[in-house]
Amino acid sequence: MPPPFEEEMKLIEKSIEDFEEGKRDNVAVISDPFYGESDLMRRAADVIGPRGLRVYARYLIRDLEILEAASEKIVMVEEAHRLYQRKIGGFLAMNRFLSFVSSSDGLFITTWNSYSWKYLDEVLGLGRHFPKKIRLSKMGTDQIREMLLSGYEEGELTFVEEVPAKAEKLTILNRSSYKKTLMGHSLEIPYPVVDMRSIRSRRTKNEKKSSEEIFFDKLARISDGNPGVAEHLWDEALDYPEVRNALKDPPSIDLDYDESFALCIVLSMGSIDVRELSLVLEPLDLSAERIAGLLEERGLVFSDGDVITIRSEALKGVVEHLRRLRLVW
Repeated sequence: MPPPFEEEMKLIEKSIEDFEEGKRDNVAVISDPFYGESDLMRRAADVIGPRGLRVYARYLIRDLEILEAASEKIVMVEEAHRLYQRKIGGFLAMNRFLSFVSSSDGLFITTWNSYSWKYLDEVLGLGRHFPKKIRLSKMGTDQIREMLLSGYEEGELTFVEEVPAKAEKLTILNRSSYKKTLMGHSLEIPYPVVDMRSIRSRRTKNEKKSSEEIFFDKLARISDGNPGVAEHLWDEALDYPEVRNALKDPPSIDLDYDESFALCIVLSMGSIDVRELSLVLEPLDLSAERIAGLLEERGLVFSDGDVITIRSEALKGVVEHLRRLRLVW
């Protein structure tokens, strides 16, 4: 159930048409983790066909032999942010790649982690090398609903409210008063009145929102409009033919600055091998193994062998925490 990417595909196709007519504007597809940019690149590869080469950036870290030997004039590089590391000497592979892009007469279509892009654009001026920027923006509630329900008939699913919404304070009685003069003194005598406006407002709000609407409103808020996160949470909620609204807010985060910096590195890559994380943290006298274990224990990442990845359901909380510390912007 990936996003349709209709507008994004039109922009990529226009770049290809322009290139074939003699105008080259390299493309940067910029997105948060989990957005589904790989599916966009797959669709682009289908359009380009044998004219293009599709390669993952991790195969270009040591050298650019793959690119140097390629005869294709359109090159798709996925996860180009993996060509740098936040350490001394960590820009060698990236600088080598950017130099190759500048000297080449081919068209480059690349994908970037949005948090790495912001950092690298500030440090290296990436925008000069990739004039056409396609930012995959957040999806609204209606877009998420349409994406997730596209494979179902109307009424096929039943939405069940498992976890009641946090009770709102409903004011039924308000305080009023009237003045009375008694023995030459003015007295204010209080008395209760029924607040009909509050009751009507609460009733109207409940009448307007169905269980399905409540679910998708909450899903859009918790996922922060990220379709990959929304799909993950949808899969957890779907118990066909029921959809159970047990959505939970992202976990609260209590980390010190060093642990937060390590979390920032994971976020900026989406996922990272613990050994690569060690190359960044060891010069700072920090243990990648200890911090990775702590982040997993706190429910912020999960591990698959030696690779740790941000948990999609924790993404919004992670970003908000790191923004407060100004580690991402």
